[in-house]
Amino acid sequence: MKTDKLKSALTHHTSFSIIIPFRNEVENLNTLLESLSSLNYPKSHFEIILIDDASTDASVAFIEAFQQQTKVSIIVIENERFSASPKKDALTKGISRAQFEWIITTDADCKVPDLWLQHFDQKIRAEDSKFIAGPVSFFASAGFLNRFQQLDFLSLQGATIGSFGLQQAFMCNGANLAFSKTEFLRLNGYAQTDHLASGDDVFLMQKFIKEIPEKIHYLKTSEALVRTQTQPNWKSLTEQRKRWAAKASVYTSWFAILTSLLVLLGNASLFLVIFYPEIWLLVLLKIAGDFLLIWQTASLFNQKKGLIYFPLVAVIYPIFTVYIALASQFGKFEWKGRVFKK
Repeated sequence: MKTDKLKSALTHHTSFSIIIPFRNEVENLNTLLESLSSLNYPKSHFEIILIDDASTDASVAFIEAFQQQTKVSIIVIENERFSASPKKDALTKGISRAQFEWIITTDADCKVPDLWLQHFDQKIRAEDSKFIAGPVSFFASAGFLNRFQQLDFLSLQGATIGSFGLQQAFMCNGANLAFSKTEFLRLNGYAQTDHLASGDDVFLMQKFIKEIPEKIHYLKTSEALVRTQTQPNWKSLTEQRKRWAAKASVYTSWFAILTSLLVLLGNASLFLVIFYPEIWLLVLLKIAGDFLLIWQTASLFNQKKGLIYFPLVAVIYPIFTVYIALASQFGKFEWKGRVFKK
């Protein structure tokens, strides 16, 4: 019923500038561009801006060829580096070129749903929002590594939804994010955090929360779910998660810091059952809590098939998490062919 109402809406009150940085994404661009060209929204009410972050493959040529074949209007600009964060620089460049008030971001390895902009438009008008975080999930793929990432990501999405519900939001994902350009500029964008390679999403949200907490919302619907690619191997996954975790030490939200510590201690405590078998009940309660969170999120996103892998993931996940937490704070990580320090 909701979908039918959205499809039949005759008036759209929000115009969007879709901002997407990319670097060497020729293998993923077709999926992204096809989904953008299929958006069920008036073409006059959105623009697509792609920012090339020094690609060395055929990404730009592919975009140009796609435009010629489909007649989809896409603005392609080159990134200008001025900080230690290439992605924040690219986003800043794209936002500076945006002609519309609402900025919506995603990544080049993503696929957006047909009613993506419809749902953001509805949320903006219903809630008078200034910052909206949307749901993100992985494409369904076979194999344990892919299922491991899917369940891990479902737990992160569940924690995100829960934190918004408690009005203590501390996570979001730049693959599905919308915010007011006016407020972005007023808050000085990514300044003060552009010395960190990652965190374009979370640190920006923290700025919005500090100034206008009542205007921050979560778009809780599977029909606005953006899908992205899993990492192809354990090395790539490790580097990705080290990049994500590196920003934890500079969180300003007490709730985020406390939650991060509790998650780390909870996973580390699973090792203690080897030496203190009497705590097995606490371990089972922790695992049951994890399963409940993942099950609820998987139900929301219609992804319950992967839950069959949960027992094996529950064994490996604590080891992986503790390693990532330590490695991210004391080491380096690689991203898009570049090496970054914490």
